[in-house]
Amino acid sequence: MHDAMQVYWSRFAGKAQWSLWVFFARLHEQGTSLGGIMFDDIGPNHRQGTAIFNESFISTAPTGDAKPAAWVERMRFWTACHEMGHAFNLAHSWQKQHPPDWGTPWIPLANEPEARSFMNYPYNVSGGQTAFFSDFAYRFSDNELVFMRHAPERFVQMGNADWFDHHGFEQASASPEPALKLNLRVDRAQATYQFLEPVVLELKLTNIGSRPLVLEKELLSMTDHMTVIVKKRDKPARQYLPFARYCHDMQAQVVMPGEFVTDSLFISVGRNGWDIAEPGYYTIQIALHMETEDIVSESLTIRVAPPRGYDEEFIAQDFFSDDVGRILNFDGSAILRRGNDTLREVSDRFGDRAVAYHARVALASPLAKDYKVLDMGDRMGEMASAKEAGGRLRRAAPRIEEARQLYTSALLEKKDQAIATLGRTDYEYYLGRFRESLMEHGAVLKKEPRDVKRDAKREKNGDIEHTMRVIKETLSSLKDQEPVSR
Repeated sequence: MHDAMQVYWSRFAGKAQWSLWVFFARLHEQGTSLGGIMFDDIGPNHRQGTAIFNESFISTAPTGDAKPAAWVERMRFWTACHEMGHAFNLAHSWQKQHPPDWGTPWIPLANEPEARSFMNYPYNVSGGQTAFFSDFAYRFSDNELVFMRHAPERFVQMGNADWFDHHGFEQASASPEPALKLNLRVDRAQATYQFLEPVVLELKLTNIGSRPLVLEKELLSMTDHMTVIVKKRDKPARQYLPFARYCHDMQAQVVMPGEFVTDSLFISVGRNGWDIAEPGYYTIQIALHMETEDIVSESLTIRVAPPRGYDEEFIAQDFFSDDVGRILNFDGSAILRRGNDTLREVSDRFGDRAVAYHARVALASPLAKDYKVLDMGDRMGEMASAKEAGGRLRRAAPRIEEARQLYTSALLEKKDQAIATLGRTDYEYYLGRFRESLMEHGAVLKKEPRDVKRDAKREKNGDIEHTMRVIKETLSSLKDQEPVSR
């Protein structure tokens, strides 16, 4: 059977196309228990062929059936539609929550064990085949039809995305009338990123209902309540897995109708390695898992441009490493020396590129504060507590002038470019850290006269221009002063 498939498709281009080969045979070597199979799962082009076995169990009508010949014809028709459904990237109704070794779905799926769909087995439902066909309209389920009709073409087209890849978001436990809407945004007119430039998304969760909602304050920071999928065109989908999970204090906030909350997501690299690195097109989609439903975002497609030249290709071998990924993710490190060396080289040699903003922020952060490092010496041996192994905490004093130069270059010299690549949320966060560092280590602010209404409005709206002016005044006050360490 496989040879037949190979011979057949060797006559056609080895690429995705709207073509499906249905191979009708008498019986599979496994016996009568196998009624059909989507056997084209070898090589780069999947889901292009299926086989139907006419003399399998689908040819044996139940004992006592009043019209056995009609039953057989009906089951052969059902089996053909069922296997064709797999070729359209549909899973079994009861297998949408599949085991991990099947690969990563587009989103956690809701099983439909009682669905009257071509993708269900008639004998699996309560009441068996009689109950199934008495209420079967010879169709796919609503969610399956939504996927086949409206999902991006390459998710459905035969020979494109691997089987059971991508269709999951259409099957999430979403409310037909959701009160929340999740948007993925980037701070640029076109979602195109330079080679080496990390991708930072802005998440926006809006109350689109008619009633106030009580949400957890850190909801959009809780990545363990999300499924984040990154799909490079013509490659399998990958689930973004963050380096760390955080346990937040459960503080509630009220979000009125029309109001929204925002946060950022550094999505380029995680425990799976660099999910976004090579040039090409990537589709990103997120499901936020609430207590009673999933809030599924619209998909966002971004493009990573090719390298500008040989120098960028060469540095990429060191840049796309675990060390650099962790330094960027955690905003700096005092111990990952090779990664820091790479970021310093990026900052020096590619200062006009977007990646330099990320490198300088990561290099500045550990220098801008008192930093404690666990020193374990050169001890090697069996695992023991840090104290038993002779470890000690070593204090690294802030190097405020180096931090000031790096932060200034990253945040103040070209504000619009910095916001575009760092994202507005993270840009404001870094400005705040910069300001706090300068204030703590000897800077003297030129304070404005107190204006309660104005200051309250600025605090509420996160007035970037105001923060920028305070930062610039702080830098001006530092010019003729030596930094004071504490």
